[in-house]
Amino acid sequence: MSLPSMDAGRVDGGLHVVEELSQEQCWDLLRSNTTGRFGFLQQGRVMILPVNYLVDGQSIYFRTAGDGSIAEAVPSLESSFQIDDSRADRSEGWSVLVSGASSRVEDQDLLTRLWGKVMAEPWAGGERNLFIRIHAESVTGRHVHLE
Repeated sequence: MSLPSMDAGRVDGGLHVVEELSQEQCWDLLRSNTTGRFGFLQQGRVMILPVNYLVDGQSIYFRTAGDGSIAEAVPSLESSFQIDDSRADRSEGWSVLVSGASSRVEDQDLLTRLWGKVMAEPWAGGERNLFIRIHAESVTGRHVHLE
């Protein structure tokens, strides 16, 4: 299995092709990155915020403030998580979208395991000690490139 190539160079005059990524490719891309965007509803408004995350099993985890906008919106039956990469010089890019319920992690065994994993520190200031889990109910991905 191979991941989308983002090597340098540009091909002009080709037609764009949309290639659906397999579940395995999507999870490989999710495991190979550390920053994504969490989408959720807050007071009837769609919010999308960047987060540093990790993958454990078939779930996405990230840390946030216990009194912030994400904490107020979770648990939620509808949330999304997205990562992507693009190369404008090649008219090429890929995107992975995870959709499902999000919840606060309260299980002590799981929290111990998550705190023991290497994870990029949240960029936002202040304490970020609340772990949020995104239950991956749907995982889709696309690679758009020139033929």
